[in-house]
Amino acid sequence: MSAYSLRQYVPAILIGTFSTGLLFLFLTPHDLRQITLFIYYLVISGAAIGISGVAIFKHRGMRRFIHVLISAGNVCFTLYLLMHYHSTNDNTQSLLFLQNFFYLIMALIVITQSIEFRTLKLRTFDLFALFSFLLIGGLHIWFFSTQDVSLVSQLSGFEEQMLLISLYMMLAFLYLNRVVSAGQQFRILLLIGILGFTIASIANTLFVFSGITHEVIHLLQISSILTISISYWVDDVSEDVLAYDSIVDYVLYSVVVMMFLLASDRLLGTSVMDSMIANAVLLLLIRQFVVSKQNALISHRLHTVNTDLEVAVSTKAHELEIREQQYRSLFAYHSEPIFLFDLHGEVLSVNEAGSSILGLTTETLLGSNILDIIESKDRAPYTIILQELTNGRPRTIDVRVMTDEGETRVWQLVNVPMIIDGEVEGIYAIAKDITQMIEQQEQILYQAKFDSLTGLHNRYALQEQIERLIEEGRTFTLMFSDLDGFKEINDQFGHHMGDQLLQHIGKRLRTALLPNEYAGRLGGDEFIVVAEHGDDEMLTERLRRLVYRPPYYMAGTLVEVHASIGIVRFPEHGKKLKHLLSNADLAMYRAKDKGRDETVMFEPELREDKEERKVLMEGLETALEKGEISLFLQPQVDASTKAIIGAEALMRWQHNGAFIPPSQFIPIAEETGHIQDLGRWMIHETFQLIHVFEQGDIHLPKLSVNLSVRQLFDEHLIDYLKTLFERFPIEPSRLNFELTETVAAHHSDRVLNRILELKALGIKLSIDDFGTGYSSLAYLVRYPIDELKIPREFTMQLEENREYQMVTTTIVAMARQLGMALVAEGVETEYQETFLRKIGCDSMQGYRYAKPMPLDEFVIYYMKHTTP
Repeated sequence: MSAYSLRQYVPAILIGTFSTGLLFLFLTPHDLRQITLFIYYLVISGAAIGISGVAIFKHRGMRRFIHVLISAGNVCFTLYLLMHYHSTNDNTQSLLFLQNFFYLIMALIVITQSIEFRTLKLRTFDLFALFSFLLIGGLHIWFFSTQDVSLVSQLSGFEEQMLLISLYMMLAFLYLNRVVSAGQQFRILLLIGILGFTIASIANTLFVFSGITHEVIHLLQISSILTISISYWVDDVSEDVLAYDSIVDYVLYSVVVMMFLLASDRLLGTSVMDSMIANAVLLLLIRQFVVSKQNALISHRLHTVNTDLEVAVSTKAHELEIREQQYRSLFAYHSEPIFLFDLHGEVLSVNEAGSSILGLTTETLLGSNILDIIESKDRAPYTIILQELTNGRPRTIDVRVMTDEGETRVWQLVNVPMIIDGEVEGIYAIAKDITQMIEQQEQILYQAKFDSLTGLHNRYALQEQIERLIEEGRTFTLMFSDLDGFKEINDQFGHHMGDQLLQHIGKRLRTALLPNEYAGRLGGDEFIVVAEHGDDEMLTERLRRLVYRPPYYMAGTLVEVHASIGIVRFPEHGKKLKHLLSNADLAMYRAKDKGRDETVMFEPELREDKEERKVLMEGLETALEKGEISLFLQPQVDASTKAIIGAEALMRWQHNGAFIPPSQFIPIAEETGHIQDLGRWMIHETFQLIHVFEQGDIHLPKLSVNLSVRQLFDEHLIDYLKTLFERFPIEPSRLNFELTETVAAHHSDRVLNRILELKALGIKLSIDDFGTGYSSLAYLVRYPIDELKIPREFTMQLEENREYQMVTTTIVAMARQLGMALVAEGVETEYQETFLRKIGCDSMQGYRYAKPMPLDEFVIYYMKHTTP
């Protein structure tokens, strides 16, 4: 048990000790009471000796001396018990007096050291002494005025002086505990213990007690002894409760006080005047010791302060001398030229580097003007700098200077004002020759032909290389590639991860190319490979095998990269650079339209597709404003009962009277960023529709809507959803967001945090097209997913492909084990329905039940299939 925890039990220990003694006193038979209490006293006093003995070995210095005094007092009391039990001579009373003496001297030491260490005002303790002196004098007069001969005969100077010291100690302890925080518990326990023992001892000496009262007095004594010893446990050694001083001083002090007590008891008698004189001398003796210790402490501190001051002054002077030498060394031996001149430019001092680099002597430069060495076209700007330096702020300027040999050098002059007494008296000019650096910068700018991120040729180097091949009339193949899903990687992992991916791709491209091939980065995630041969199939296969197919491991995550590639040949697909790049771009976008991770050779028909694509891109900008975007619903049904269990909200675009397939305009929307506005519109319409359904007679259990990658990582998504919940107070569990498996499968804290935020709103989550991705299934355990959707690609193969049957069965079993709901998409035939229901998937969606339909048709369909 630690000392700190034991402090909490100290009051209980003391109260328990006294209460146990009372129980022995009242419950023990009269003939056994004396021996029982004697044994009890010995046990308690033995414990006190053990505790104070441990404290002697635990502490050092003055603390050990104090606990030696406590142990001596405890030993005296134990001897008193043993001797008093066998005999009742006067020697036993001497042991009690001696014990009181040890305790009181120990208490005075604690007070004296507290005064010494804290340097409290001695006048306060003089008032305590005066008050104690007057009170004891009054008690002395009262004793004699009672004319009780028996009482007066027992009174001696020793008891009276012990009472005086006890009272003085009590007042001092109380004051110390009010002004000094450290060691309060230690002093309080000493106060209680010593006062209790002193009062009990003196009362037992002056008055004759018998029976239970006599035993209670002894119980008070034994409890006080334990209180004094147990103070060891609350002595906070981490604080300076006691000062560390010479123990010899306190031993001599104790001997003097003891001799005075004994002498005054024998010599002065018990008259009022003699007693007052003895008490006054005793208090003066204590005060003199306190004053001497405080004077010694003040003298020591003064000596320490003077010594520290002398050391500080000496150190400061030495530092100033060193700094002066350092300044001289810095100025004289600095490798760069340093000039000191006045506000008019007159040179006052120059170091050796300044004179040697100009080829002039120091004597020649002194007294000349700094403007004389600066070329004429730079003098006017430098003159303005000199004028501005009067405000006390350093300025830097690049100037051209002429050496004595007629060579022009470029100096970077750092001009620092020399301030004396708050006024600018001169200027330090530190010159750095940056001639070579300027030349290198110009060379770097001229040769800057490489992309800083990937190390490949940049756009300008590519253009120069291709233009050179065109001018020379050499045939070549140009391959234009764009990463698939790169925006999603940036949205999901951050742009720093996207930059790392581009760096890795650049490294792989450099290692995958042959000597007659070279690559460059056009910008963003677009790369160009130029090959001076016509084997584009071989080149494509090599790039996909070495660059675009293998996964990339970054920041603890496997990232799969694919690319859409467009290919053109010179000269058949264009005779100018801009035509070649434009046609390669068209071929690349056709590859994306085909499903991505594809390669397309340019054909003239692609130009027509480009115009159509341009029309769609322009149309998307105003589609929402013109009301061309509408909401379609496709029911989700229970295959057994044909009951509608939900619906999926789908987006449809009717442009110029014709419906544009989602597979055609959604990729364009993602590319142009319009998917963000379209997605918010879909979520708003879904909330509004659920709210209308809840207000009417349409009890649709669930309405699903797709959530794109951009929407998922939109930092304002959660706030937007909370706003919609306030506007349309719907049941959150009826709203279901469908996430793509590619997004969910990435084990990033960003994905997990966003999913948890959506779940906190009460929204259900589904994984759309489950099983079509290429990622680990560990996310199913990590994320709180409510539903899996079996993709249409699997459903359409159930009748003809046994492998798809096995995979679908596995998905259903896994979902059931994980407690997830299932919805099969693309159900069109009875065989598909029967097979899915047989393996445990009852929720289905597809043309067998209903196609996606406008809202009014869906309401009619719902009423028809729910009406009894």
